[in-house]
Amino acid sequence: MHGSELQQRLLNELRQFVDLREAPDELLAEVLDEFDVSRSDLELAVTAIYAKAYYGCAKQLENASKDSEQLDRLAALLELKDEQVVSIKYKVGLTIYKSRFRELASDGELDEEDNRELEAVQECFGLRNRDVHRAISQESLAFYSFSLFDALRDGVLTEGEMSELAVISRQLGLTSKQLSSISVPNKKDILATALASIKARGEIRDEDRHYICMLAEYLNATDDLLKPCLMDLDLFERVFAIRAGDLPELESTKLILDRGEKLHYSVPVTFEVASGGKIKRQGGTLYVGSLKMRFVGLRRSHEVRYRNLLQVDFTLQKQSKITVAVASGAGSGVYRLKKSRDPGQVFELQEAIRFLTRKAKGLEVKRSRDTRYISDEVRSEIWYRDGGQCVICGASEYLEFDHIIPLSKGGATSVENLQLLCRGCNSRKGSSI
Repeated sequence: MHGSELQQRLLNELRQFVDLREAPDELLAEVLDEFDVSRSDLELAVTAIYAKAYYGCAKQLENASKDSEQLDRLAALLELKDEQVVSIKYKVGLTIYKSRFRELASDGELDEEDNRELEAVQECFGLRNRDVHRAISQESLAFYSFSLFDALRDGVLTEGEMSELAVISRQLGLTSKQLSSISVPNKKDILATALASIKARGEIRDEDRHYICMLAEYLNATDDLLKPCLMDLDLFERVFAIRAGDLPELESTKLILDRGEKLHYSVPVTFEVASGGKIKRQGGTLYVGSLKMRFVGLRRSHEVRYRNLLQVDFTLQKQSKITVAVASGAGSGVYRLKKSRDPGQVFELQEAIRFLTRKAKGLEVKRSRDTRYISDEVRSEIWYRDGGQCVICGASEYLEFDHIIPLSKGGATSVENLQLLCRGCNSRKGSSI
């Protein structure tokens, strides 16, 4: 027989008596005569029965004489020793203290009245200070963890929610060491969602970095995930600048540029081209200028004007490479980046080359980031994405392109930040988000 089965059998026997004084002294022995049970299972069973009975009597912090008599009789029937009874009562008292603490701290703080009530519980059960402090620490951390996970239920942790959590941790006296022990299993996904929301604006701001740093701290992700997140923000800040026509400028010391031309990138590459059924490779440098791309190798060099580019494919993996096809002249082939383990470098080159190609073909106009100009390409994509109707009321007439985050509040003129609204819904929305 297992301890749980023995416990249930004993409970059934005890429930036959309204007054335990009427129960036979040999009740435990009679039950044990019928079954084979280990000493550990027996101890677990009788301890659980007495603890449950004592908890029912003591949770109101006062024991009637009748309750005390019944508990004494129960201890005798279960053949519990005095030291066992004392130990059980102490553990039950600590359990009651934890339960009361959870109730009083449910609003995230403890006032003077709450503390007096907890002191009364401690005194009632004679709880030692070190056990009380350990209980408070455990329950405070459990309450904070619950509050954190509740805030993360939607996969987002806002600055307002972080402020509330900071207040809770301060009022409950939690240390940074205790907070760092909390494990958030989906913290990578939460950070990815936060980054995606920031990037959807088409602009990276200084406060975004602060928010990501704070978020990583609350998720205990500062050691492993924060640095990649900040690198991602830095990358997209450069990418958004490129899309707005603001490309980096390098000094040209080894390359003679055309008049008015600027050098944007200089990247060590290996140029690969198919010839006679074989792949010929040559090391060199790929220069990305404002008017053309140039490859300067040890044996041969060539240049490609952007308007002659037919197709450019980018591979953003460990073997980062750029595959180029041109309409005429040299330059078609694969430019494999040397010692590049960062796909972000290729991503940045991709945005730069595509922008310069569109510009060379008259498809791109350099404009400030806060412009209201919406290109035909962007208009078309938004129209098909929103189904040619107002995203609020479903109207299909008098439609307008609305900035989700207004320009006045830093919103970008991008596919992610634009939506279709009818004139009425757009008017009611105004400059709100």
